[in-house]
Amino acid sequence: MILKENNELKQKDFKNEKELQIFFERNIETILGYKLIDTEFSVGNFRIDSLAFDEETKSFRIIEYKNVRNASLVDQGYTYLKLMLERKADFVLQYNIKTKLSLTIKDIDWSQSRIIFVSPIFTVYQLNATDFKNIPVDLVKVTRYEENIVEIDFIKKMSNVKIQDIQTDSIQNEVNNEIIVYTEEEHLSKVSENIRNIYEKLKNRILELDDIDVEAKKLYIAFKGSRNITDIEFHKNKLKIYINMKKDSLNDPLKIAKDISNKGHWGNGDYCVEINNEDDIDNIIPLIKQSLKLNKK
Repeated sequence: MILKENNELKQKDFKNEKELQIFFERNIETILGYKLIDTEFSVGNFRIDSLAFDEETKSFRIIEYKNVRNASLVDQGYTYLKLMLERKADFVLQYNIKTKLSLTIKDIDWSQSRIIFVSPIFTVYQLNATDFKNIPVDLVKVTRYEENIVEIDFIKKMSNVKIQDIQTDSIQNEVNNEIIVYTEEEHLSKVSENIRNIYEKLKNRILELDDIDVEAKKLYIAFKGSRNITDIEFHKNKLKIYINMKKDSLNDPLKIAKDISNKGHWGNGDYCVEINNEDDIDNIIPLIKQSLKLNKK
């Protein structure tokens, strides 16, 4: 339900998939943070609605739009992902043509590829079929109301079951062997019990600050508002906390953050703090709050 001045707005659905696609492509950087590469991209006998690129992970996003009930999201998703893995050169060429850049196949992290289905409605069957914690298929629900008000809902996966734990067909097995959906558990498996406890307490403190999403990446866990607020990189006996702020913009009276603007690093931002003690949490939260102010939803 959406209220405006105490009046409930009526739902005003998109007329068709094309209208939904046009809206989403115009706003894709705002909604997802990805760069739109091409629309109606043809590869072999297939046509991809939208091809996007995630600069953070250096990986492609295939986006498909559904304005009607459809029971084959998983099958279609894996078919398109398999197509991309088999035709990597076509995807890189299209990226280079559209961006005027010159990436190679090796510059892309194919393991973090994803397909995203966008629709005003998903059936219970579709929700259940994609509710595995490491399936490379994401759902985004888009509901339009009167006065061009649009609600975006990212469907979160609730199951702890891995897609590999069930019997899957050959196409899914091929894709799952190359595409990996990373989890918090995998990052935490690398660290000591002390660091695990510190992370859990830090995570809870961060989530208390605002509406913040947690997303496991290949090399770190991202805490996100409109953009990354802070990224946490895991080492056996310490955590590296990246603060997503530009050089000379962070107020750090305790001088605990290192300037990494001229150093290679994985997380976002020009500052990094290393912690290995629970007492460090109180010192780092004020720094994270500054990034939150800039990057909140």
